[in-house]
Amino acid sequence: MIRYALRCDQDHDFDMWFADSDTFDALAREKHVSCPECDSTAVTKALMAPGVAKSKKPQAMTNTPAPREIARMIKEYRAKVMAETTDVGSKFPEQVRDMHEGIIDQAPIRGQATPEEAKSLVEDGISILPVPPEPPKEN
Repeated sequence: MIRYALRCDQDHDFDMWFADSDTFDALAREKHVSCPECDSTAVTKALMAPGVAKSKKPQAMTNTPAPREIARMIKEYRAKVMAETTDVGSKFPEQVRDMHEGIIDQAPIRGQATPEEAKSLVEDGISILPVPPEPPKEN
């Protein structure tokens, strides 16, 4: 996994995690990476500097959101995915492959795939992303 500092064409800065640099490149090229602030898909990598510790004392992470903020962000992301995609259920691997091969029109879909099916899609150069599970309810 790799974390990139990103910037949209509206100068909003944000971070996202990707499996590797090729995954980011493919998703960005296909306009599947969007700014969480303005939804722009004109996203590029921002200048990043490596984190270098100055002492051996553990340092607190300063930009890490609180757990409640992370849960809120996941909930909002899930709601957006659910609202903007069509659930094709277990037909997902077949339909996403048909879209990739140009057999059917491109469309935002979601569905289920076994680990083997997901691995096969990725190995064939088809970009897919898992939808995170619903965060647990607060007590």
